[in-house]
Amino acid sequence: MIDWDNLRFFLTAVRAGNYSAAAKRLRVDRTTVGRRLERLEHQAGVPLFEQGEDGYHPTAAGRRVLGVADRIEALVAELEAGLEREAKTEQAELRISVATELGSEFMPELAEFARAHPHVQLRISASSDPEEDVITRKCEVGFCLVDQIPRHLRGTRIGTLRQAGYASEAYLEERGRGLPPQDYEWVRCSNSSRVRAMKQWDDIFCRTVRVSAYVDSWPALRRSVEQDLGAAFLWTFVADGNPALHRVTPLHEELGVGLHLLVRDDVPMDQPTRAFMSVMVPRLSQRIALKLPEE
Repeated sequence: MIDWDNLRFFLTAVRAGNYSAAAKRLRVDRTTVGRRLERLEHQAGVPLFEQGEDGYHPTAAGRRVLGVADRIEALVAELEAGLEREAKTEQAELRISVATELGSEFMPELAEFARAHPHVQLRISASSDPEEDVITRKCEVGFCLVDQIPRHLRGTRIGTLRQAGYASEAYLEERGRGLPPQDYEWVRCSNSSRVRAMKQWDDIFCRTVRVSAYVDSWPALRRSVEQDLGAAFLWTFVADGNPALHRVTPLHEELGVGLHLLVRDDVPMDQPTRAFMSVMVPRLSQRIALKLPEE
């Protein structure tokens, strides 16, 4: 049986004119070229080269082999080009778990990625434990709120998310500006909430503050403040970009939490995952780097 790889060496040797030039093009030594061509002649059962006055030339059999090899090379090149085009257009799925505390805040960046990579179909899920989702292979990438990367995971720290108390312009017009935080009504997390960071923010005040509403999700918390129900602890990178919201407490450094994009440490990233990480890391770093207003 004739080996295509030996045919490839034969084509290169004929085109290059001698073994040394062929070896250079193939990035092997001259001996390897000679050995491959000897093997091809053995497989063909006839001599493929003959010596002339100006060097070696293909025999009649060698010319027939050369013609077939040339057509095979063209077919292989056509096949590779077609497969490459299919790889670029074939739909790939990328599963993403987003910490519930983040809600849909990064949807603009996710949508931007989806538009730029139409062959990657995103499957986005909110999760109370995206780290566990990555570990158990429920997703390929997790938007995780952790200070230390858990075992079995690897990835990139985007930065630190901070929280502060905010109220709406309309609420402050009615209640008064510059009051002690305890003088405002607060939207708080319900006891049934599984959102860990929300409970942490909420616990900095005693249970005797006036409560206007209880919620158990980040979207509800943000929306309640925007609808003038009272003050609440919000992500600074979100609230500082909303001119209708104003900070009513100092920045609480102890409430910061790390934002990471994480994958399993024992699974090589495929092309969609690598593309997602390379695009999202700088975009998210830019997004959360908004400056807090001066005190």
